[in-house]
Amino acid sequence: MKNKRSAIILIVSLLFAAPAYAQKGATVSRTMAGPIKVELGLGIVLNKESTLKREWITINHNGALATFDGNVGVGAVYKSERVGGGYRYSASLTIEVKEPLSAVEVRFLLFDIWGQHTRTLSLTKIADLDTGKRGLEATWNLFSENEASEFYASIAYVAKVRTKSGRVIAADPAPVLEEARKFSSKFSAEDLEPKKSGQKEI
Repeated sequence: MKNKRSAIILIVSLLFAAPAYAQKGATVSRTMAGPIKVELGLGIVLNKESTLKREWITINHNGALATFDGNVGVGAVYKSERVGGGYRYSASLTIEVKEPLSAVEVRFLLFDIWGQHTRTLSLTKIADLDTGKRGLEATWNLFSENEASEFYASIAYVAKVRTKSGRVIAADPAPVLEEARKFSSKFSAEDLEPKKSGQKEI
């Protein structure tokens, strides 16, 4: 009896300790986005002689409370400023909210032309999100011209949502890892976590 009671306590503890995942499985779509060229202004173009286009992989998890409307991905742009300028990663997307939420996090896994994972970007929106479609935009600092030149592909997925009742639901990482490892066999679950960087939400 004592062993049976201990087993029940252990099972209950594991259930409460485990993260809440959305339903397993996902729909994956691929599209070729804009050219790998980056306009710098005054007729100057990075990767001017290339006809390559960037690749966007969009993952929508089955049963998720927020999904993408259409194909989603990251681009690289050059923003002129009064003194000099700088490269930026940018994303503009629409999500469809299936249940009222208080926060949503979208992640983008970035890969270079050689198939190496370079960065994981995070876009977190904290707001009262009613059901329906909602546009999101964000930019992130891009630290070198080499990084801008070699950036090739992104994988987008809704990583987490927080419902109005306070329940946090994480996306099943399996479909994301499967797609990421098509670029890099060395990609690990730790690479899904973003490192702190200069995100600026618009």
